[in-house]
Amino acid sequence: MDIRSVLHRLSEFQNLSSEEMYSAIKEIVDGNATDAQIGAFIIATKMKGETVEEIEGAGRFFRERATKVEVSNPEELVDTCGTGGDKSGTFNVSTVTAFVLAGAGVRVAKHGNRSVSSKCGSADFLEQAGAKIDLPAEKVAKLIEEIGIGFMFAPLFHPAMKRVIGPRREVGVRSIFNLLGPLSNPAGAKRQILGVFSDKLVDKLAHVLKRLGIVKAFVVHGKDGIDEVSIADATLVGEVDDGEVKLYEFIPEELGVQRRELAQVCITSPEESFRMGFSVLEGEEGPHRDIVLLNATFGILASGKVSDRKEAFELARESIDSGRAKKKLEDFIELSNRI
Repeated sequence: MDIRSVLHRLSEFQNLSSEEMYSAIKEIVDGNATDAQIGAFIIATKMKGETVEEIEGAGRFFRERATKVEVSNPEELVDTCGTGGDKSGTFNVSTVTAFVLAGAGVRVAKHGNRSVSSKCGSADFLEQAGAKIDLPAEKVAKLIEEIGIGFMFAPLFHPAMKRVIGPRREVGVRSIFNLLGPLSNPAGAKRQILGVFSDKLVDKLAHVLKRLGIVKAFVVHGKDGIDEVSIADATLVGEVDDGEVKLYEFIPEELGVQRRELAQVCITSPEESFRMGFSVLEGEEGPHRDIVLLNATFGILASGKVSDRKEAFELARESIDSGRAKKKLEDFIELSNRI
């Protein structure tokens, strides 16, 4: 299907099949669409609303085109990459969570980028820590195999995304392309905690992950608007477990965590994000620690190490209090600069 036919269908608010979306993205990436047509595609899909089948088709394309990170037992890997775009200004919870998971013995293939709409993305956080982020696939694999956690800097692993960078920036609206990073882990992670910027995406992306063959995942959206398990409000959860999807709400009190104002975990710069995140790994008490513990609980559950929520919470707490989570970050910084 050529791009003009696709645009005509979308302009009539007609849905595409998974295969049709796959073909449309291929046309765009392979240079068979002008910038104007890509911009029209972005707006048309945004206005119509993306279906599960359309997101799955686009996600499958970018998964296939990603530069692969080859590691042993990829079905064990967990990713904590979210969509971003919630504009909440919280510190980089997902990256700190990744090191807590690693400290708990979970193998982590962290996928991420620089900040787009927030104050600090995963790449910004790790650079503040002194880590080297622009490592090629074989070196990321070495990190995962040797210390149990690696970071894949999205622009290096998704050359197919380059064709849409300019039009996306010029159009300036969130679109289907904002959803594809967490669906396109280059190491083939089969387990995820995926934060999303809209409550409407929880059920939708849970079903996309199911179609993409994810073994265990939690799609989360705080009802206060954040793309994390929230410390300030209930969290909408879409759980994917062995081909089934369950939707429910989670509240912090279920794990004995007191609700706090979201402003208490917000920052204004990458430097402040790193300081707040690192203080969690150093064992500092407070709402910043609690929000990491909540998210790490769901990450540990996604790993399949345990199935009980309270047990997962205790493993997350032990990872921090034992110093293992902080040691994982220190090892990551040292090895990323050495290899």
